[in-house]
Amino acid sequence: MPAIDINRVRAEAAAIAGFYGDPENFVVATREFFQSHSAPIYRQSSVVTVNAPLKTYGTPTPVLRALVNSLRKYATRYSQHTLMMAERLWADPIREQRTLAVELLGLIVTASPNEAAEVMNHWLNTLDDLELIDLLATQVGGPWLAGDLWGRLESVRRWLNSPHKHQRRFGVMMLLPLAKSRNFGDVSSVLEVMTGVMRESDLEVRKSVAHLLRDLSANGPGEVARFLSSWADTVDQNTNWIVRHSLEKLDEDTRMQITAIAGGRSRA
Repeated sequence: MPAIDINRVRAEAAAIAGFYGDPENFVVATREFFQSHSAPIYRQSSVVTVNAPLKTYGTPTPVLRALVNSLRKYATRYSQHTLMMAERLWADPIREQRTLAVELLGLIVTASPNEAAEVMNHWLNTLDDLELIDLLATQVGGPWLAGDLWGRLESVRRWLNSPHKHQRRFGVMMLLPLAKSRNFGDVSSVLEVMTGVMRESDLEVRKSVAHLLRDLSANGPGEVARFLSSWADTVDQNTNWIVRHSLEKLDEDTRMQITAIAGGRSRA
């Protein structure tokens, strides 16, 4: 692929913004934009059920970001149009189109949390693509949760207790933006809802749980240490895996104490 002409990309992206409010022409224009700046491929997510893999143009990230930036002021100014555009983009089974749909929805989730949550839930009901699950969780779910943490944590608990692994993954990943925030101070509330995934059988979900716990350690090392200690004395191998892979950011003495509680089962 030739080097990206970012000035050309920005000019094309600005032209596409002229179709905002016209869903059909907008979808066609964005699809042609992505295709012209990449080579079509098919790539399957590492977590897929019966659905066919989405077509992917392999669009470079700077190209996608240029388009999102060109649409930002329209998306935030005309939230109802944005909801309509996002839904229409999502109906197009192309990864870049759905990625753009998530990005647009993320731009209005703070201003229109109820409407954005309704769309988010609708998409999540049939979503089994790991990459898009993570994007939807961090770009839309995380900001939605942060807008009313204590009022919305019960929704997260339901996702974490879902019989569907993709929804459990979503619940974990939407907590990640909070965990990464330097100003987040209620680690205990997040830990309290995580009981449903501490015996997680799916490896990808387990990885996300351990990642979340490591990030929470930065803001609440004591709370995370107590939480892991309470789960360390277990014969459940899935729990044991999570505990062992969540210790990295705790101090050495704490890691040794929790490893000792776990009966010395400290091999990776």
